[in-house]
Amino acid sequence: MAEAKILSAVRKMADLLIDANLLQGADEQVKLLKDELQCMQRFVRDASEKQDREEKIGEWLSDVADVTHDADGIIDALFLKVESAKRSIESRGELAYIPKHPYTLIAKQIELLRSKLRDIEIARETYGIQDLVHEETEHFWRELQFSVRQNDKHLVGIEEDVELLLRKVILEKTETLSTTGIVGTVGIGKSTLARRIYELAVASKRYVKCVWVAVSGESMTPKDVIKEVILNFLNPLQDKLEEAEKLEELPLSRIQQELQDSVEDAQLFLVLDDVRQEAQWESIATVFTGEDKGSALLLTSHSKDIVKHAGYVHEMKTLDPNKSWDLFTNKAFIDDGGKLPEDLEIIGREILKKCDGLPLAIALVGGLLRDKNPSKRKWDNVLKDMNTHLGSSSILSTILELSYRDLPPQLKSCFQYLGLFKERVPIRAEKLVQVWIAQGLVVELEEEEEETKEEIGRRYLDELINRNMVQVHDFNTDGRVKNCCIHDLVRELSITKAKKEIGFDILKEDAKTQSLSGKPQRHLAIYGGGDQRFVFNSKNFNQNETHVRSLFFHGVSSLLIDNPSYLKSFELLKLLDVEDLPLKSVPDTIGLLISLRYLGLRNTKIKSLPESLGRLKNLEVLDITKVRKVEVDDVLWEMESLRHVYGENIYSEYLLKTHTLKNLQTLGYIYVENLIPAHLIKMNSLSKLSLWIVVSLNFDGIRFYPLLDMLENLVCLEIKWGPSSTVKSSELNGLDILQRVTKLKLSGVMKKLPRADELPPNLSYLTLSRTCLYEDPMPELEKLSELVHLKLDCAYIGREDMVISENRFPKLQALLLYRMWDLKNVQVGKGAIPELKRLQIRECNKKLGTGFSEELRSVTTFLQEIIKTN
Repeated sequence: MAEAKILSAVRKMADLLIDANLLQGADEQVKLLKDELQCMQRFVRDASEKQDREEKIGEWLSDVADVTHDADGIIDALFLKVESAKRSIESRGELAYIPKHPYTLIAKQIELLRSKLRDIEIARETYGIQDLVHEETEHFWRELQFSVRQNDKHLVGIEEDVELLLRKVILEKTETLSTTGIVGTVGIGKSTLARRIYELAVASKRYVKCVWVAVSGESMTPKDVIKEVILNFLNPLQDKLEEAEKLEELPLSRIQQELQDSVEDAQLFLVLDDVRQEAQWESIATVFTGEDKGSALLLTSHSKDIVKHAGYVHEMKTLDPNKSWDLFTNKAFIDDGGKLPEDLEIIGREILKKCDGLPLAIALVGGLLRDKNPSKRKWDNVLKDMNTHLGSSSILSTILELSYRDLPPQLKSCFQYLGLFKERVPIRAEKLVQVWIAQGLVVELEEEEEETKEEIGRRYLDELINRNMVQVHDFNTDGRVKNCCIHDLVRELSITKAKKEIGFDILKEDAKTQSLSGKPQRHLAIYGGGDQRFVFNSKNFNQNETHVRSLFFHGVSSLLIDNPSYLKSFELLKLLDVEDLPLKSVPDTIGLLISLRYLGLRNTKIKSLPESLGRLKNLEVLDITKVRKVEVDDVLWEMESLRHVYGENIYSEYLLKTHTLKNLQTLGYIYVENLIPAHLIKMNSLSKLSLWIVVSLNFDGIRFYPLLDMLENLVCLEIKWGPSSTVKSSELNGLDILQRVTKLKLSGVMKKLPRADELPPNLSYLTLSRTCLYEDPMPELEKLSELVHLKLDCAYIGREDMVISENRFPKLQALLLYRMWDLKNVQVGKGAIPELKRLQIRECNKKLGTGFSEELRSVTTFLQEIIKTN
């Protein structure tokens, strides 16, 4: 952790020294501190490798980390003063008088840190810690050259379990309720098996609704379980936050009745994953009766006592030596077709003996050893370390610790932030990377100038996935990871390391923050339950507000601020996330959080953003997605650091200036009428733009789209029209000029689809949503020869077949057909769609799919996945 943090702090100090003339004499101390930290960085890697063998070296590392954290806070404070001085110059044309006293105090604080560093240097010499920086840096970037493999859908070692449960749970017809329990020890693959059966249930078309509920440990009450099931049954258009508030006020018996009423006479498939208390299971089991014909309940648990009342109990076994070896080689080797050297196979089989046939242990050790050029030395060392530690800890704990120790410094830091996220809930990859960036963990190297921080952060995530410390939940259409997840044991390790290294803590209910290490808490995950409110006051933070850098709220009903000026104490806060909270307004005092880089307001109930938001000069990410409609003042231009503004309906009473947003990569959905066209061309970094076009606007595409063509990085364009409006041809004219746009989404009722030559010529991804075309769109769409992914969602309402001509769609790999209820067939000509790998049909006519699927199989050899749900 210390090495990556030092690197980040050193870079910030270098940036700070660019404005040395504004530091009021503190610049010399900053330069000295930067040089001394940079020197100390060279020894941290060696200390990390030796700390398990000598306790004092671990203490030395802890001292280095403390000094680095303190330095980071001081530099942030200096940055705020420098930025204030810059604004003074910009507004007045000259530097206003700034008292020198605060800078003198900061210089003295830096001198105190330098004194601590001198003591640390003396201790380093005593402990014999060496310089390993060059070897480590080269190793780290070599490791990051591998991308995530997508071939892990093959479930090595549990194929027979899948076949058995498929027959027992889904294929065998029953006139009564089917209940099945999967039981086994930690790490044996219960959730993996249940997830595969769930996917097959979805694809089977047998059930009206399929629901997966991750039971979050023992803290999840029976009422919480029932509530989660009900919320998953809701229509996508229903307000989950509002429904959750209503359910919270009801007693358990009442919400059980609510569930019973909502599932009556429906064939359902419900999974409860990781049930740890009988009461959790019984709260659901009592709702369903033997008269629920055709419904199926599936639960996983490590306890036989919990699953004993299920109609069928499937006890998972550890893998035999052959299956263990298959899984190990699948995880450990990049070149799947290569032959394993004999000396490595001998060591590998010895390592596997220690894994006891546990899939999680095998996957982790495979990730630990994964390398393009496997080293006998490394394999020997892993086997040796396993033999050393197994006597004092379990196999899973041993391998997890070894996997963590093997991480490069940057990845250790990133790993520690996984504990901020809610347990057993998929983590959005995009959000995770942005959290890392906000905390300064993603560092751009000079030789990688063309890569954005987001791209580098993605490489960090890919490497954690390749090491099997993070698991892929699903992928985006472009093949990148969309959501990821972590095993409970991995999360526990992350939290343990974070508490020790970065001052992380979890605050539950009315408990105050309390650091076990005695160090200041810098990163907090705050959990609530029921109608609990969280109050911003000194009592809840033990007067350590100035140290706090991250606040993540989970399950809190509302946030209250006793004293608006109290938020000033959090001026060094970098992350504030209140996603999924029923927050109804953002206080004006949000502008006091002047160091904020990430503000997560997704899926809240806010209706507007205060004018004070413009004071957040360092804000990089503003997420207001899944909020119905948000009004903003003309303040976005003041936040020059913005990189991403996510939303679904952003509007204003004013024209919004955006000419200063040079770093902005993502914007939208935003009303076109609020944008100043001439300002758009100033946003050189913009890569994704999402627009709302409303009825009242006289929008002219011929004049507007050429401006977008001037944006060299714009590759994704999304346009949405109001539900009561029809798309005018003038609003689509000019799209063909967008040579760089490869992803296009059009959402709105159209009388006629534009011709293929009227669309961007290099489209790879196209989505048509709510277009409600009466004419078959395929004759035009099939002319887009570069298409890789095509999604048609309520795009065609005609009753005739859609027809794909011979040899068309030569590169199409994914075809998604949603909500086209009158479409009964798609005719596919000879030689068409030869590369298709994925066909997904959702909420369409029941007759669509059977003959269509067989016809597709006859024209392509690559089709891997056909999913149909109604």
